[in-house]
Amino acid sequence: MFNLSSNFLTHRDAWAGTFEHIVGDLTSPRTDCPEDGKLSEFQSEVVQLAAVLNGDHFLSSFPDEMSNKMSVKEAHDYVRGAVSRFIRASKEAIKLGAHESAIVDMRSSLTTRSSIHN
Repeated sequence: MFNLSSNFLTHRDAWAGTFEHIVGDLTSPRTDCPEDGKLSEFQSEVVQLAAVLNGDHFLSSFPDEMSNKMSVKEAHDYVRGAVSRFIRASKEAIKLGAHESAIVDMRSSLTTRSSIHN
């Protein structure tokens, strides 16, 4: 595509290993996600970011430890809902005249977010 003289950009790139041995043998998507399992540190941080995106970090019912009480499935549903709500609000803001570079400041809405189990 870029008419390069080599398959590699640098010596480091040529030396680097690939992930082909990990994903190359898969014939179908993995289904062993522990939906009821505890969140990893990374997953917990993603939930905290979604809480800020969704405006829930202002709620006293959503402390920093809340993600420790969520299952993987609950966290997935929460993050998906938060992102979806943010995108809808951003599109609506543009329709109402906001500049497309403006950042939408979300406020929590107990009626539009999924419930969080304690």
